Amino acid sequence: MKTSKLMRATVVTGMTLAAIGSMPLAHAEASTGTAKKSVMVSCPGDGHLSRNYTCSSLSSGELYHRKYTNNRASTWYKKTGGSGITARVGFNRAGSTSWSGWFSQSSGTTKTGSWSGVSYCSSTVGLLQVRGQQTFQTPLADCS
Repeated sequence: MKTSKLMRATVVTGMTLAAIGSMPLAHAEASTGTAKKSVMVSCPGDGHLSRNYTCSSLSSGELYHRKYTNNRASTWYKKTGGSGITARVGFNRAGSTSWSGWFSQSSGTTKTGSWSGVSYCSSTVGLLQVRGQQTFQTPLADCS
């Protein structure tokens, strides 16, 4: 009796292991580098996406400005049409302006500038200066 139970247990164990062996293994990898979140948004008429997140619709794209709780700020220009430009993005806080470097940009691309040491509740505006044109800005980004 003991021998038949042992044989049955061995057969069941062998079948279970064979079944497990035929199943694909789960696999997960950590991505290397910096993770980026991509969110498709459209600029509303009033230019306020949320607290500390503003935008302006321009004839050839959209200008965005956002402040983060880790005292960082970003301004980016999503160019959706028109000919190529040479421009830079920046932000203004209490009359003081910080700029990215100059860049060339064509339709279908996004260019971003990021800065640290920008208090989350300080009032700021995002800027886009296009060489040979003018400087565009977002509405005020603040804590209200």
